[in-house]
Amino acid sequence: MESAGPRGDMVRYYWRRRLTADLIDTFGAYFSALVLFQIAGFAASYYLASHHAAIPTYRTIALPLSFLLGPWCYFALLERSAHGATQGKLWFNLRVYTAEGEPVTLAGATRRHACRIAGAILALWPLALSGTKIPSMVHWILLALSMPAAFWLYYRFVDRISGTQVVPREYPPPTFRG
Repeated sequence: MESAGPRGDMVRYYWRRRLTADLIDTFGAYFSALVLFQIAGFAASYYLASHHAAIPTYRTIALPLSFLLGPWCYFALLERSAHGATQGKLWFNLRVYTAEGEPVTLAGATRRHACRIAGAILALWPLALSGTKIPSMVHWILLALSMPAAFWLYYRFVDRISGTQVVPREYPPPTFRG
């Protein structure tokens, strides 16, 4: 079997960098959500110490809010920063640009993050159907079937919908919509 040549090697190298950077960013976003939840917990601890009935309500509001705002802060604010990349993309020498080659705006980075949330919902919908703490085997099978489709949709459409591109830093920014 012959190699696909230098172009095929370059494409495979880019996707290895991009997937690894996204994996690192997943952990970074999860960590930022946990930190935000802990900060909110410390801030509310004085009030909740004397109002025990409010603890379930606090958890119902603070946990989902932390897991929405924490990753948004990680992804949108870092992609909008002067580096134009999250930590994973920085480590692998990638940068986010608009389709016109400009640095991404906060609105563009927020659109990118909304596409990530939509991809996560597409990937994890079988777990929402379970209704129990321990999903059945059917839910795990549905999850295994939906994950590849969600990854394909995410990497196929996130840049198109948000009007952005992830480009290696060693190449100049794109000047036209490709």
